[in-house]
Amino acid sequence: DNNGYLSYIREGENNLGFLKFFETQVVSPYAKFEVEISDTSGLVHIRSCQNNKYWQRTKTVSIAGVPPGQYWITATAQNKEEDQSKETCTLFKFAPVDHATGTVRIVHVQSGCNLCLWLGSDLILNRCVSANYREFDSNGFDIFSIIDCKSLLVLPKYVAFKGHNNKYLCVRENYIAFSADDIGDSTVACETFVTD
Repeated sequence: DNNGYLSYIREGENNLGFLKFFETQVVSPYAKFEVEISDTSGLVHIRSCQNNKYWQRTKTVSIAGVPPGQYWITATAQNKEEDQSKETCTLFKFAPVDHATGTVRIVHVQSGCNLCLWLGSDLILNRCVSANYREFDSNGFDIFSIIDCKSLLVLPKYVAFKGHNNKYLCVRENYIAFSADDIGDSTVACETFVTD
């Protein structure tokens, strides 16, 4: 989703562990999930790297503004569950949509439901991930882009650059130059920012 990366909700009693598109930085530990290959061919378990719990399909009781009996994806399962006859099954399947863009649909195996971004008036569950329908979403809210964290270059907050003359890049009056001898010079540190 263009308005945030998928993350698990870490605040509040009623929605703790729900997955929601609201994280602003792709490198946030709350937006990091690990895909674990299942013993069943082609299926996977997905685990939150922050709370170490597996994704599962969870039924909600009535919440204001949300129809009762809705199912949501939460990072709340302590253990993997491969038994596809149980509602607590933690198996998912990636169904490729477009190989060129790397987009997929994610299906909860036990229910056969597609995971889908839910947009609603409820402030708590708006932008969370639901799992209620087997049909494709007409707006494409069931299509996900997966980013491999291994492909990301994560720099430290501050960096320094050393030139071929063994001098550090530093700020001068109205220009920058490789002219500082001390890496600790206050004009040497360059701050990095995460952008998309």
